[in-house]
Amino acid sequence: MNALKYIVVSIIVWGFACEPKSNQQQQESNVIDDTNYEVAEVATAREHIETVCYMCHSPTAAPDDRLAPPLEIAKRNYLAATSSKEEFVDKMVQFIINPTAEHSMLHSDVEEFGIMDPVGFSKEDVQAIAEYIYENDLEKPTWLKDE
Repeated sequence: MNALKYIVVSIIVWGFACEPKSNQQQQESNVIDDTNYEVAEVATAREHIETVCYMCHSPTAAPDDRLAPPLEIAKRNYLAATSSKEEFVDKMVQFIINPTAEHSMLHSDVEEFGIMDPVGFSKEDVQAIAEYIYENDLEKPTWLKDE
């Protein structure tokens, strides 16, 4: 009986969530903090980072348990090696879409951890992820000193 209640409540909540938005509501939901990407892309990018990227790039993994450098470290390396948001995003997208040593901006980490496996995201999702990483503060490992 509890399962039936859960299904009914889920259908009701889903029905209200799918209510069409007015034109003004749609325009307001497409902009967040003067950035040029949509709210849905930001939410999707954040979700991908938290559920997929952090599986290997965890900011909380112990040094012996890390499968890759924490994402904050990757971001810092990309920021140091690029001179604009466009270049940052382009370089990150190139590597995530086609992870090779040539596309890597983290050569010492490639030596330590190897090349990451392709993640299978669309180019649009990868671009949204790279833009999110560039635009937002990421969770930092406790051992990482602020600069």
